[in-house]
Amino acid sequence: MRQISSACLPKGSLGRRKNDSVTLVPGDNPGMGHRPIILEEGALIWYQQSNSSQYKKYVDNINEFLAPYENSSLLANKGANQRECGELKPPREEVCSFSVRQLGPCSRSEDYGYSKGTPCIIVKLNRLYAWHPDFYDDPSDLPADMPKEILEYINSTSTPQERRKIWVSCAGERPADAEALGPLRYWPLPGLPARYYPYDNTPGYLSPLVAVQLLQPTKHQIINIRCRAWARNIKFTESLKERLGSTHIEIMID
Repeated sequence: MRQISSACLPKGSLGRRKNDSVTLVPGDNPGMGHRPIILEEGALIWYQQSNSSQYKKYVDNINEFLAPYENSSLLANKGANQRECGELKPPREEVCSFSVRQLGPCSRSEDYGYSKGTPCIIVKLNRLYAWHPDFYDDPSDLPADMPKEILEYINSTSTPQERRKIWVSCAGERPADAEALGPLRYWPLPGLPARYYPYDNTPGYLSPLVAVQLLQPTKHQIINIRCRAWARNIKFTESLKERLGSTHIEIMID
């Protein structure tokens, strides 16, 4: 992969910022990512709840990822062009802020739930330059397999703009995983708002996030989880090998 100046990106390229350069990955389907993820451990999160030294690396990994969200001085332009947007996308030279306070108990002060056995997974959509989401925003035209929690949220909305989101859901990959996973809570809600899209490489941009909290996961068992994104133009495959439009997580709490 090559690196170029962040001044210009070709359409259909995934931009991953590192300092003032962007790594380009061709494609037209945004992937998903999550934290914590320890490279040498792959997708596995495994710790003993009573042993803080074991889950500290996961907490630290999330802290590192969220650092520019908490401290805008870490951004290339110090976040000078960030603003609170409401529901509307700002002008080209500005970007919407994203406050980690929206993530509720999935916070630094709460160890992201790891010390309580209710761990949080931070989920994001990878940046795909100039990609426009085609939202599932019509309550009368939704996929038959859309999860109950998303349907309930959509049916609770009162305006079309509230439904203009890339929906996010997580589930156990197999029946045994689904049973062991237990109930989930999404912070601030199970969706990524339209105001953050399309990504156009404006300095100071931060991807919107969803924190998925496991409320009652079964202990002493590896739970395979798949989180996916929902939009009409996000390709998704059921295959556990290809995993288009999704991200894979494994977790075991002892």
